[in-house]
Amino acid sequence: MMINEVIRNEILKVSQVSGYLWQRGWAERNAGNISLDLSGLAEVDGRDLSTKRYVTHRLPVNAAGKLIFITGTGERLRELVDKPEKTACIIRIDDEAKGYHIVSGGEGNNMFRPTMEFISHLSIHLYNEKVGNGHRCVLHTHPIELIAISHHPFLGHDEQALNKAIWSMLPEARVFIPRGISIAPYEITGSEALANVTIIGLKSRDVVLWSKHGALTTGRDAQEAFDFMDVANKGVLIYLKCLQAGFTPEGLSEEEIKDLETLFNL
Repeated sequence: MMINEVIRNEILKVSQVSGYLWQRGWAERNAGNISLDLSGLAEVDGRDLSTKRYVTHRLPVNAAGKLIFITGTGERLRELVDKPEKTACIIRIDDEAKGYHIVSGGEGNNMFRPTMEFISHLSIHLYNEKVGNGHRCVLHTHPIELIAISHHPFLGHDEQALNKAIWSMLPEARVFIPRGISIAPYEITGSEALANVTIIGLKSRDVVLWSKHGALTTGRDAQEAFDFMDVANKGVLIYLKCLQAGFTPEGLSEEEIKDLETLFNL
């Protein structure tokens, strides 16, 4: 498979975002994973597949034929910055969704496999395709302050209260994460249950907070997915900084928030 300029640019954005995540301390060891739905951006010649490694894997039927870029299991996102060909791969799901070919990437590792969150990512890509939101990127990482707030005895369990608090911390939070944050109950990593609660959250929110674990966002590309995560975490960071300083933040007033909603048609 020839990686064309469009795909190359999308993977470059993923590499850049991986660097941001590492710099912020959100991607310890092999934490986090990123994927891109490349379907329709390139064609894979059937003759090329005959020479590529095939992995049998039960997959959703409607995933047949999909082309996905995804990070590898056990791989460090910090190495994705300059070694995407070793830490990630492009897979092409076969026409019966009974497995996939690794058509590019995973170099130097004959046992290379996509992240254990592969099925969750794939389910989310299928959901995004169904609703037609144009989101090709799925990003999961471990934002420190978002994880911390999920341990809060009140805000970690009250989605409405959490969003009200975050939106009141700075105007950008209300403007750039207009649908807010969904709180997903703790589920085992890589489980179908985790994928299901994530999709439920994405139906109404911009960010899904995996309680006591991490967070997930989607976007038209890796940069947009990161922006959702970055702004959400900034709102939480300011809130926690105020508590750390010994006071409960005053926040924007309801009138000030309504003015923002009117101005930006939220």
